[in-house]
Amino acid sequence: MVNPESHNELYDLHTDPDELHNRYEHPELRDVRAELTRTLYDRLRERGDNFFHWMTPMYDVETDYDTTLSAFESEPGTAASVPGPTGEKRT
Repeated sequence: MVNPESHNELYDLHTDPDELHNRYEHPELRDVRAELTRTLYDRLRERGDNFFHWMTPMYDVETDYDTTLSAFESEPGTAASVPGPTGEKRT
């Protein structure tokens, strides 16, 4: 679970089906975190959910656009613009 305002969560549902032990920070799960983060980013972008561009400053996600355009807030009087999955500009 990605939770930008709190703590991210990752559970081993085989050994911890009640989700009592958050393993997100465990170093041995680094590859799992990276794969899940990439999958989430790709799905959000494909579906047109603008949260995908918020992810780039928070997580190590390789992109094909200028991530300086990604931010939580636009500069006053401007609109941030990032390409959608087919290259069109979104504001």
